[in-house]
Amino acid sequence: MFNSTHTFVGLAIARTGFDGWVPRAAVTAVLASNFPDIDIVTALSSTRTYLEYHRGITHTFVGIPVLALAFTAVMSIFSGNFWKTYLVALISMATHPLLDYTNTYGLRPFLPWNPTWYYGDLLPIIDPYLDFLLLAGVLAGEVFNKNKRSITCISLGVVILYIGGRLELRGLATSQVQTLAARTPGTEKWGVAPRILNPLVWQGFVQSKQQVVKVSIDPLDHLMTETAHMERSASPQIPKQALDSQSARVLLAFARFPVIRAQRTDFGYRVLLYDFRFYNETTNTALGSEILLDMSFHTLKETLSFQKKIE
Repeated sequence: MFNSTHTFVGLAIARTGFDGWVPRAAVTAVLASNFPDIDIVTALSSTRTYLEYHRGITHTFVGIPVLALAFTAVMSIFSGNFWKTYLVALISMATHPLLDYTNTYGLRPFLPWNPTWYYGDLLPIIDPYLDFLLLAGVLAGEVFNKNKRSITCISLGVVILYIGGRLELRGLATSQVQTLAARTPGTEKWGVAPRILNPLVWQGFVQSKQQVVKVSIDPLDHLMTETAHMERSASPQIPKQALDSQSARVLLAFARFPVIRAQRTDFGYRVLLYDFRFYNETTNTALGSEILLDMSFHTLKETLSFQKKIE
């Protein structure tokens, strides 16, 4: 989720009663709820490093308690109580991977032993409606300070109802995509994704051996329209050396709906890899990698970008 959502959730947690239980509870909860994203510093190195490590060990069942301990070791200097601060930090920090799981970006909660990605496909990474509900509760608590705890609980209850509505819509969208997948020859996998601005419109993906198709779904009216598709190359046409490159290994480990294309060139081979999950019809771009090989299959150049032009 976007950090605004994590911040508002941290504030809400503090206001359920922790702010009167331990000093600096609000600061602790807000910082802790965002702290797992410390791995974003990997973006300073390269897109490849970012993809490899973001939502990694700092977002796991193992990493969260340890990270909360390290965070509390510093924060307790200001709060004056280690274990109470640790409890606030642990609860707040645990909401971070839980919220991140709801996205289509995914989560690897069982690292370092299991690198499998899991997807909630429930909320967009940036959810303005969820942020509005949380922020409204925070502001109302400031205005009616004497009833701050009750208002916070009511706000969180409304948030739960909103998420419940999203769950119902996801179920309807999933049913339609499952029907499409059953009718598509050679289906390998499928999935759904929420839209940011319109909760009543969803996206669906169906991957077969030949292509990946994206559809727009109106779950209430049971309407489904194809919006884009990409052809996939046969595996024997893809030079193994290209798939062994660092960019390809990172992208293929991350990609949910991978598309791979190989082209012969005057100097050798050109291999393009995309994650169709991030395809943008407007700009005709996606998360993608390009690997150039010479005639002897040695890597000449490799790039990885979130705005790779589709060719």
